[in-house]
Amino acid sequence: MTEPSPDISPTIGAMLKSARDWLTHEHSLFKSLNLEPILIGKGRATFAVDLPENFASAEGAIHGGLMTIIMDSIFGLTVFTALEELKPIATINLRTDYIADAEPGARVICTATCGHIRGDVAHVSGDVKSHDSNALLATGSGAFMVGTRGLSKGSRL
Repeated sequence: MTEPSPDISPTIGAMLKSARDWLTHEHSLFKSLNLEPILIGKGRATFAVDLPENFASAEGAIHGGLMTIIMDSIFGLTVFTALEELKPIATINLRTDYIADAEPGARVICTATCGHIRGDVAHVSGDVKSHDSNALLATGSGAFMVGTRGLSKGSRL
């Protein structure tokens, strides 16, 4: 398995190793996707993922929701690679454009780049391509809040 690159903060690198191990061995969805890190660098990440047949729509293509979950998760992990210290994050928004149908059983590559962090907001973009043909399947961009806190004890939300 790919190790985080040395340009990543040691604290963040240790967290990423733990997250990688949890996602690939413990998390029920990502375990079924055979998530494989290819590159984990400062502000960038690339993972290979299998698209199981049980996520196919009635039309026979992989459901777009699965592609969105994959991108949201890998985009979020990419934000962590850009941080100097461990802080919680949360997705503010994620735009996904589906370019072509993904075939059930296919292996895809999701690549993400954290372009910049301004204040408490990180911006990430990336895509999903077919492993075999390199055909573009989806693109996405998202914004993530950095340093989020849970609900306060007095919150009504």
